[in-house]
Amino acid sequence: MLICDKDFQDVTTYVDFFKENNKIYKPLAKLFKTDSCYYIYDTGTSKVMSCGELEYHILDKIIKDKIDEISELSDRYTEEKFFSALDNIKSAIEEESILKAGKTGVFYSPGHFENLNGMLDNALRQITLELTEKCNLRCGYCIYNDCYEQKRDHGTSDMTEEIAKAAIDYAGLHGDVNDGVAITFYGGEPLLKFDLIKYSIEYAKETIKDKKVWFSMTTNLTLMTPEIAEYLASVGTCSVLCSIDGPEDVHDSYRKDLTGEGSFNKVINGLKCLVEAFGEKAVGMISLSMVFAPPFSYEKLQKIEEFFNSLEWLPKEIGKLITYPTLGSVPDEVVEMLKDNDESRNKDKINDILANWSKAMYFSKLHEDTPIEFFAKRAVESPFLTIHKRPIYSLANSKYPLNACCIPGSRRLYITSKGDFLVCERIDGSPVIGNVFTGIDKENIKKVLVDQYSSESVEECSNCWAARLCNVCYAHCYTDGKLDMEKKRSYCYLTQHFMLNNLTFYHKCLEANPTKLEYLNEIQTS
Repeated sequence: MLICDKDFQDVTTYVDFFKENNKIYKPLAKLFKTDSCYYIYDTGTSKVMSCGELEYHILDKIIKDKIDEISELSDRYTEEKFFSALDNIKSAIEEESILKAGKTGVFYSPGHFENLNGMLDNALRQITLELTEKCNLRCGYCIYNDCYEQKRDHGTSDMTEEIAKAAIDYAGLHGDVNDGVAITFYGGEPLLKFDLIKYSIEYAKETIKDKKVWFSMTTNLTLMTPEIAEYLASVGTCSVLCSIDGPEDVHDSYRKDLTGEGSFNKVINGLKCLVEAFGEKAVGMISLSMVFAPPFSYEKLQKIEEFFNSLEWLPKEIGKLITYPTLGSVPDEVVEMLKDNDESRNKDKINDILANWSKAMYFSKLHEDTPIEFFAKRAVESPFLTIHKRPIYSLANSKYPLNACCIPGSRRLYITSKGDFLVCERIDGSPVIGNVFTGIDKENIKKVLVDQYSSESVEECSNCWAARLCNVCYAHCYTDGKLDMEKKRSYCYLTQHFMLNNLTFYHKCLEANPTKLEYLNEIQTS
């Protein structure tokens, strides 16, 4: 709570105090409210403080630099309540260091700046091998289809053993000694190159002796056999992300093969093979990835959940991730299905069915004795972790993280079928930052992915209330290998709205049952 400490009884004294503070700083904060409480999120300290309705309205005037209008609020409240609210805000500014950030922010990330070379040389955590550009499916929302212009179309190139070997040698030489290195198999459909998967795993196990090695792959499951599943399970450290959208009619509406036939039957058989082969280790080693595609409806989400719950052979605890199609991967007209059609509301408002359904499910489970479990839980949990585990400062801090950017070429490294290094598989227009045969291009990383990105972003970011909660990363900011600030700004706008909605919902959940969210403390974040 904002603490009352009555000092003055003259509104002009408070107005002068707030104005003086605003001259020194540009108060970065965001006000939000739940059904029953009012809050302020302060950017400089990352504190969230509850406040009364009057304090909320006074803070709104301060943040918007309309301090002269504060006295107008006095007519609505008693004198005692009005001056008590002014006292509380003044005390919070002085004692809690809120509203003291803005104008002079800088990016702070030793890994990106002072320690960049060391991170590139000795702290590589993951390589992703694009084993093939080929795929045996033609999913309607695939980022490699003709509709999506920011990625290559379905290709014909395969990675050679020579390139795979060189990539693994690079991982062995530069992988993190303490945390180990992960090798991920990607495509196209990586099981089209199962022999190369097997070769790569055996070669890595044989040659990388001084650090831990994990393996993972993403597959559409259509080529999964009992023999392949048994091999993957036998590795002991190989996890599998499986693409399956739900029951047969939902899955087959988008996930079709080259002839236009649905792939559900092959996929479900492949998933059964994996679950049987992994046995008790299926939970933790197998996870499911779903795309929630048009037509969008709450009934469709319920149908998907009921389908997975009906599979008696599928462990209920297996991780499940559901997302919308990548923007631009389906025709623009289908995005109109997301628009809110209620004429009494803003026509441009997005009716986020997935988020709304997930939040309703999450909130309904807060008073149950069992853990919060449902297939779209991660849609809520991911932003909750950002909020729950954010660093909180006693004094205003003008140093901000470099958005949500990982250390390029260190956190992960995407290696194309031809051997080029890209930042990761999620970046549509990633610059080339090296090659398996010539190594990492440190100069280009520093120039394009660190110096240029930070210098062109810092002014806007240091004046953004969501700077400490940002989920914008390189994946949202490049076109044809070059930084695209207009593209980035569009994601900045979405991020601000996304985080405001989640700040509000997180505190609504805290009000309902604070102990229920304690499980978030145990979840490891990278």
